[in-house]
Amino acid sequence: MSERTNEEKLRILQERLAQIQEKKERKKEDKVDNKKHVAPVFEEDLVNENEIDPISPTPREPKNKSTRLKYFIIFFIISILGYGMYVFMFGSGISESFFSSNEIKEVAEEILDNEEIVYYQSDFNGKYIILLNSFESVSDANFEVKQFVNEGYDCNVFQLSGVSNSKEEIFQTYIGPFNKLEEANQYLNSSDRTQNTGKIITLQ
Repeated sequence: MSERTNEEKLRILQERLAQIQEKKERKKEDKVDNKKHVAPVFEEDLVNENEIDPISPTPREPKNKSTRLKYFIIFFIISILGYGMYVFMFGSGISESFFSSNEIKEVAEEILDNEEIVYYQSDFNGKYIILLNSFESVSDANFEVKQFVNEGYDCNVFQLSGVSNSKEEIFQTYIGPFNKLEEANQYLNSSDRTQNTGKIITLQ
């Protein structure tokens, strides 16, 4: 009886092994089938195979184009913000000093027109000067002097009440002094800036 049981056990074991191997083979086939995706083919498709157009690839926009546009927009926005900050920080001071210097010039011109100012020769080593501009602040006058000196002119500043009969406490910039009127005219006509702002004064 033990022989039969051993034989039966062996047969049952072999059947189980065969079943396990079948399951493994089925799983492998299923995996292979899942990996291969086959489109269904109909008879009509096979007959009309010559008429089928190949699938054209869809055009994709290159990434470079979109990133360049992004960088351009970012650069443009930063530039606008930078310009706005520059105008806010420095522009208002420039425009204010420009308008205030124009107002000072107008006030000084009114003063000069109302009274005849005599500039004393004893304060200068020459007979003529080119009077440029009038300022209420010595720092504004010195700034203009530096500009003219950088251009190569012999420019300086004086307080009007100190070199003339005027009692006005304004500062004036000038080029000179010159011993000859021709020399003064030559300097006056040497640039557009001196022609527009300058005026030859005869010292007395």
